[in-house]
Amino acid sequence: MTTRRLRARRCLLGLATLVGLAGCAVSDPTKYYALDRLAAGVSTRATADPKSGEAPSKKTEAAAGGVTVGVGPVIIPAYLNRPQIVTRTASDQMDFAMYHRWAEPLDEGIARILANEIAERVPTERVVSFPWRGIVARVIQYQVVVTVLRFDGHPSDDVTLDTRWRILGGDGKEIVVKRTTVTEPVAGSGYEPIVAAMARALAGLGQDIASEIRAISR
Repeated sequence: MTTRRLRARRCLLGLATLVGLAGCAVSDPTKYYALDRLAAGVSTRATADPKSGEAPSKKTEAAAGGVTVGVGPVIIPAYLNRPQIVTRTASDQMDFAMYHRWAEPLDEGIARILANEIAERVPTERVVSFPWRGIVARVIQYQVVVTVLRFDGHPSDDVTLDTRWRILGGDGKEIVVKRTTVTEPVAGSGYEPIVAAMARALAGLGQDIASEIRAISR
């Protein structure tokens, strides 16, 4: 092998090594987010009994504490059924964030936050998320079914949660049918404030649902 060819081969090997090292140095820029009602700060909407306008009594709390509540299914529209966080532009066009994604399916995150909020405010430790099986399905006294119509926001502006929800009895019959729309301000730029506002909006919905469960479980 001539000296010229040997030098060319060495140059090629060196170039390949540099390319390999550069590839290893590139990290995944994707960030993952989870809804967290505690980190976001709980919504401060009133939690009074919707029929009396007063805070729930100890008797009401004790009665509600004995119930078993099932949360779900949560039905989300197709545009939200994806890992990317969805926002709206000023012209109401959808933007799907390539590098800002949910750490769990959005419908599961919604159900988790609602279940935590209901357990905190009913109060009861017997709150389960859909799907449930076996003996759990037989002891559920109230099932909360949520249909999400809209759940997105404008960056640095606000987040809107628009839902229709039902409470079913143990026999599957509808007890409560309602629609709740919650708007929360986005306190800052970037995706973390958007996710925090979404968590607060869900906490507000959870308060409405918990108030109804307290009222019907007297």
